[in-house]
Amino acid sequence: MNRGKNSNKLTESQRADLRLAASKMSGASRRAFQAEICLKYCDGNARKTETILGWGRKNVQLGLEEKRSGIICLGTQSMLSGAKTWEEKQPRAAVALREIGEAHAQLDPSFRTSIAYTRLTASEAISQLRSRGFDEEQIPAPSTMAVILNRMGYRLRKVLKAKPEKKIPQTNAIFENLSIKDKKDNERVKRLSMDCKATVKIGNYSRGGRTRGDNQAQDHDMGAQEKYIPCGILDEDTGQLDLNFGSSYKTSDFIVDSLSLWWHRIPQPEKQKLDLIQIKVDNGPESSGVRTQFLKRMVEFTDEIGKSIQLLYFPPYHSKYNPIERCWGILEQHWNGALLSNVEIMLAWAESMTWKGKPPIVHLSQEIYHKGISLTKKAFKAIEMRLLRNPSLPKWDILIRPC
Repeated sequence: MNRGKNSNKLTESQRADLRLAASKMSGASRRAFQAEICLKYCDGNARKTETILGWGRKNVQLGLEEKRSGIICLGTQSMLSGAKTWEEKQPRAAVALREIGEAHAQLDPSFRTSIAYTRLTASEAISQLRSRGFDEEQIPAPSTMAVILNRMGYRLRKVLKAKPEKKIPQTNAIFENLSIKDKKDNERVKRLSMDCKATVKIGNYSRGGRTRGDNQAQDHDMGAQEKYIPCGILDEDTGQLDLNFGSSYKTSDFIVDSLSLWWHRIPQPEKQKLDLIQIKVDNGPESSGVRTQFLKRMVEFTDEIGKSIQLLYFPPYHSKYNPIERCWGILEQHWNGALLSNVEIMLAWAESMTWKGKPPIVHLSQEIYHKGISLTKKAFKAIEMRLLRNPSLPKWDILIRPC
């Protein structure tokens, strides 16, 4: 009953525009366009389309069939006509060029595309093809070679660092072990989270924050002479945070000394009721499960306090799950609009932050620490004998008992 109703809406000017649009196309694209117009304005009737728009009904019908089946018809002429690409003309040279490209290629570091980036220039590719014995008739011009390399998927670009592996085979097992070993709601166990924050540079430097004052900050922080490294120890059960700002290097000794400061601060009655101290640690170089100086100092600390210590490590690239990391985020937001122009201001800002409603206990260490301290294999043997490593995760779960 409504057949042809849509076609009546087309004015002569609109019909002329549709004819012009189709004339600018060819082959399958033109047939697809004609099929769409036929369905929209002519009820899918090829004869009516021919009458209204002057398009050949056979072509329109073929376009409708292609749309219905999803199969595109190619004529013999379209398949065989047109100039061949260089790769089709010179298949042996193309294979050699691909081998050259692969030897120089590096995958997209973001792994978002299959494009391979390379330092291989068009001139260098031509030179290498010549060295493989290909004559000038087989080798394209430099401008054409650049197009060919792009077509093959090799883009000229500054080589970037490869993306590091984000998950090691033991990652799931490490998290499962952390969940199992976590002694929540056990008054005989003290659960700590420990880590060092990035270096804090003292000076009138912008930290990316906002302020309602008229503070003016330097836009570069190069050449800072005074720097401090905060080491944080978070009591997961009480929410109490200890911050020790070191004026030297971030070393194993600095980390263990910060832990010793925490121990000597807590009340004696609390110490007496503890059997085990569980410490969640990042797998950083200064405190990893294979760092000889760190493990030596931890064994000594265990003997000093007379309590067992269990080191539970997070897997690489997953430090954000360590509870102390959230404290660093709060501290950064707290002072990011301030000018930490001297150490007193830095300490004052640190003392004024809160974590779970409590201000941190802040220390300043002027101790000088030296980097690169390690034990020889022979010296470490005695320390290793004191370490009770998890058989399935020896680097990620270590128990140390006092002598």
